Amino acid sequence: MQIQTKESSPTSEFDFSQLKSLCYKSNDSSYHEHLETYIYEENFDTVWDAYYFISPEKAWSGKMLHFHRQYCRQSGEEVFPGQSYTAGLDQGQVIILNLHVFAGLIKLQVGHEIVEINKDKKMIKICYLENSKSEGSQYILFKTLPNGSTEVEHKTYYKSGSIFRDKFIYPYFHTKAINEFHGNVRDLIVSKI
Repeated sequence: MQIQTKESSPTSEFDFSQLKSLCYKSNDSSYHEHLETYIYEENFDTVWDAYYFISPEKAWSGKMLHFHRQYCRQSGEEVFPGQSYTAGLDQGQVIILNLHVFAGLIKLQVGHEIVEINKDKKMIKICYLENSKSEGSQYILFKTLPNGSTEVEHKTYYKSGSIFRDKFIYPYFHTKAINEFHGNVRDLIVSKI
């Protein structure tokens, strides 16, 4: 995102609530598709609960991912690093992340909005926010396997207007970022066993 903020400051002047989501449009053939799959030995309910209840700071942290803040459009609640948060996912949550690329030589800020959470459909939908380098949607899809374990697909439809970025840069760094995210959820599940 091209947003100037005071690094990790709860008093930042930027109003993230004004940003709009730029979701994937299925009738637009210019989007690229990216897919990663993760297998968990645990059943669907255990895996779903881990994705649903993991704190944003724990979910979005690692070598590359750094949680900056979360804002909920419905309640106006904000969450910052170091704050305890156990309420779970909510539609309309805006999540702002700092990405440290090339060991922190390049720092980018990206934003997502959780636009749909549907346990019956076994799906979480996240959209990019305007002012990001990319637009589109990420779908976290859950499937119960015949042996009772759970498969999680992370399917992303994205475009940025740059063929080089979309073909070479985005897939590499997106894979690293979502591997950190799903790895954090896996760590949470394992810690509760």
